[in-house]
Amino acid sequence: MKKKICLILMFFTLILLAGCSITREDQKGEKKTEKTRQASAGKENTIVWAVREDAKVSEKNIQKTNHLLAKKGYDLAIKVKKFKADRIYEKQEIYHNALEKAVKAGEVDVAYVDACYETAQGEMAQYLKSGLFYPLNKWLHSGEGQVVYRLYDKEVWKGSSVDGENYVLPNEIYYDIPEEVIAFRKDHVSQKLIKSWDGSWNDLFRIMKKVRLSKDDMMVTGYPMMDYFEGRVKKRRYMIDDDIVYNIQNQTVHQPFELKEFYEYLSFLHKCYQKGYITHAMEDIVTSQDEIEHLARGEYAMAWTAEECLNPSEHVFARRSLCVRGILGEGTAISAYSDKKEKALKLMKILRTDDEIANTLIWGEGEAAKLLDGDGYVKKSIERVSDRSAFGLNDGIFQQKEEDVTPAKNMREYRNKWIHYTPRTTSRLLGFWPDYSEFYEELTEYQQVLGESVNCFQEKDFDKAYQEAAERVAEAWKPMKKKLQRQIKEWKNNK
Repeated sequence: MKKKICLILMFFTLILLAGCSITREDQKGEKKTEKTRQASAGKENTIVWAVREDAKVSEKNIQKTNHLLAKKGYDLAIKVKKFKADRIYEKQEIYHNALEKAVKAGEVDVAYVDACYETAQGEMAQYLKSGLFYPLNKWLHSGEGQVVYRLYDKEVWKGSSVDGENYVLPNEIYYDIPEEVIAFRKDHVSQKLIKSWDGSWNDLFRIMKKVRLSKDDMMVTGYPMMDYFEGRVKKRRYMIDDDIVYNIQNQTVHQPFELKEFYEYLSFLHKCYQKGYITHAMEDIVTSQDEIEHLARGEYAMAWTAEECLNPSEHVFARRSLCVRGILGEGTAISAYSDKKEKALKLMKILRTDDEIANTLIWGEGEAAKLLDGDGYVKKSIERVSDRSAFGLNDGIFQQKEEDVTPAKNMREYRNKWIHYTPRTTSRLLGFWPDYSEFYEELTEYQQVLGESVNCFQEKDFDKAYQEAAERVAEAWKPMKKKLQRQIKEWKNNK
């Protein structure tokens, strides 16, 4: 009997031990599974993201993002791969050449592409349609891609397309945000006088002559820009890209000196310069310390500056008419050679629809509210650890929370602000990108001559100086005009 009892006890003991062993093994298995899942996401489910070597990317934030992706059930992870780059705002040949090799070798799934240089957008268009990047139209109009499509205005897609196809998710949704304004100080210029302005440059000079300043005040602070001549009207007729003037209504090309509007603008600048109302050359961004101090103290009647830099309660703004135009600046592209295209596209959707994940990637925190102070700006104590543009989460796409920028909580808010901006004109050249390879040397020469000629408004004999400048620019422009107009005609015929 005792033997039977002992045997029974031993039997149950073995079962219990086996059970404990199984439990321990199960726990180990669960931990192993978690590690395996993470490891899996680190291999076939890891999206390799190509960026410039100077992008400020935080590995800590990437780890947090990958953890959050896993926590939310996404079998995806991000790995950043940096490539040698040119100096910012210069030609991107070094970066793009390195990127091309990596894409063709299958080493990259997602790529930051950029066009921050002169003649940028035309060259960017040629680069995008070279076969390196996956065409997105089909995805944007089917399945979950439609969610991303609806986040942007239709004109954004049209304006960032190349020959009717979209190869990038634009990193910025604005087209031509009228940041630069003429701002009249309410305490220097009467409301009655401001309201009497008919919007023309000649009439603005009339108003300026009636303003009475103290000896410490300036008439104008800021500097004139070449494209200002076409931006102070309710319905814009022109836009300037790469120093070429496009008539966005009749789809023709010009150089500035061909247009009476440009003469009127330079004539206005000349009269202001002679009176001492303005002191700067065209697009001379060098501002004296004295002028900065005048600006800080409000000792000026008018300013040419960004609207967001000034207190709206102290000013009346004359805004530029917004022109909905093509933009191919920064973008996020999917490698045509990647075997993870669907997963990469899924990640693009997540980053544009899940605020917590996007915040974590670019700021290191999940809740946007924790990052903001009472005025809606990012707290200075929070480390700015990432270049938002590298991840396609730049102005208007997602969080805009830097200290020096008026914030928009997300792209939905930003979109509504600018898409519904009035006055607004849509260019009939949306989606047209010039191929400068036909006349690159001529374009370079033309831009140099134009840059030397636009400051003719500073000459005492303005009309004579203007005529001489116009002749020089016309001669440099001649080899390009027919070729460029032909490209527009071919583009229209192929639409």
